[in-house]
Amino acid sequence: MIIRCKCKEKFYFCAMKSKIVAILFFFLCIGHAQAQNAHFWDGIEAFDGPTDENPILASQLDFYFDKLVSPLPDSITLEISRLIERTGDNSDLRDFILWHLLEKYQHPEYMSQDQVFVWLYDQYFSQLEIKDLNETNMALIHNKAERLRRLALFNIAPDIKINDSIDLQSIESEYTVILFYDHDCDACQLELQDLDSVCALHPEVTALKIDLNSDTKGLDELYDAYDIETTPLIYVLDRDKRIIAKKIRANQIVLVIE
Repeated sequence: MIIRCKCKEKFYFCAMKSKIVAILFFFLCIGHAQAQNAHFWDGIEAFDGPTDENPILASQLDFYFDKLVSPLPDSITLEISRLIERTGDNSDLRDFILWHLLEKYQHPEYMSQDQVFVWLYDQYFSQLEIKDLNETNMALIHNKAERLRRLALFNIAPDIKINDSIDLQSIESEYTVILFYDHDCDACQLELQDLDSVCALHPEVTALKIDLNSDTKGLDELYDAYDIETTPLIYVLDRDKRIIAKKIRANQIVLVIE
């Protein structure tokens, strides 16, 4: 005789019901977000406000791309394209949006979003006549875009050779962490300590610490190769020296390697 356990059956039904509710709620949230996105910029076609300085429009752009758009670069660039299309013949509005977003994604919140800067250069700044875009700042934007293009996630990291004593490609390790620092920088000292702690707990990690405030030859080339604008600066590489994380804190390295 087969005895059916109604308690288990009821529990199973409740569990399945909870999963269904969770899935329905997830898609409901997606639909709500898409509905918000669809109407957020209603009326932008008739915009006739100032575009030289407009903190309200700037805050709207930040809110939209920070809160309502997926942080993935492909999602961001898709939404930028749609927004620019809606500006129509209003080149002043278009240019204000492009300049604001270019500055926003020059130093983005998430490491992969710097490729939005590259995309903005490729799609607009290298193709259009944009207000206040002169030869000087065009050269700066071009150089920045090319640096970020080379340093995209999963690209091979630029080689490092300093005084014939450091050769990045010769390091055999599951993970290599490059820390660019300044020995006079308090924040850098904290990163050095945290990095030492990571290496002590994870023997598969090799640290390459490069003091930029020194007389070591060959450092100048690294500023361009690794887009160094401030210290401390960290890059995490895999065994093949591909970039798997960048511009994170030392205490976040374990989130990448585990």
